Amino acid sequence: MNRKDYKHAMDQIEPEADLQNRIAQKLLRQKPTSPFRIKRVQYIMGSLLFVIIIGIIGLDMWKSANEPLIDVREPIEQVDPNEHIDDPNAITIPKIKLPDKSDAMADMIGLIVYKGNIYTQTSTHISAENATELRGDKLGRTKAGIDEWSEQTDYVELASTIGVADIFSVNGYDSDFRIMSYQVHEGQIYAELYEHLNGITIANGEDLIGKTKVKDNMETVRWQDYNNWYYSKPQFHTLPLNQTLHTFMAALYEAKPMDGEKLYKEGIYDDGAQNQKVLFFKLKDQTEVQMWLFKGNYVKYANAPVFFQLEPAAFSALWDSL
Repeated sequence: MNRKDYKHAMDQIEPEADLQNRIAQKLLRQKPTSPFRIKRVQYIMGSLLFVIIIGIIGLDMWKSANEPLIDVREPIEQVDPNEHIDDPNAITIPKIKLPDKSDAMADMIGLIVYKGNIYTQTSTHISAENATELRGDKLGRTKAGIDEWSEQTDYVELASTIGVADIFSVNGYDSDFRIMSYQVHEGQIYAELYEHLNGITIANGEDLIGKTKVKDNMETVRWQDYNNWYYSKPQFHTLPLNQTLHTFMAALYEAKPMDGEKLYKEGIYDDGAQNQKVLFFKLKDQTEVQMWLFKGNYVKYANAPVFFQLEPAAFSALWDSL
């Protein structure tokens, strides 16, 4: 679906009676409510009418996991990563420096400042039960208060958009890459994963995808076509753990990175129904990693502004099997 088709579809929508409640529930799933954030829920509910009026823009930003949660086209601080990689194919994703004034979108997403780096809520999911088992060492407790009116000076250590929550390392993963928020309210566990996807240099797929531990820990794999994913339809297909998949993963780890902004301008997101599919990897530790496939032998993970271009034979073999 291109943007013109999407706008036409939006024009035909008549809000249902319970639309307000359903949007609120989905927003809350993006960023779980804590006992310290009830007033925030009231703010969101009061803003729903405004969200509907700007539906095309707001829903597009909320729904599309293909585009960065934070607009990296805003002024950012060009900071070299700590580790230099001497490779002509390497791409450096600069360390994000938010604008002097953050925007409303920054208030809608999960964001944590840890060790001076910005971690954002990831597309990788985990259940509450498994989060308890994966919870590692306590790293600190977030500070509430980052919102659309925050200034750059408000982004201090453990500042966040998620309210007050305990932050932990994740067993089996480097805390320089992934951390977890974890809290219990009235017996209900709320846990979310956050990843540091900026201020790094990537020379191949393993430099980023390898951090998810997906290659050697696949338990099951499912896939969706673009339309089912886009409209949140629970229609999945099982992908066998066969040689075609293993060859694809090996090629992904060796794939060279490509500039996401350049591909965006060239129209890689156009005609999503024809050119995109989504993979869901359930790992042995029960985390679920999502990746997007794009015709042209490209794979994208989460909100990192980079694509990986695979060797054609390995990509096509998997694509044609879906």
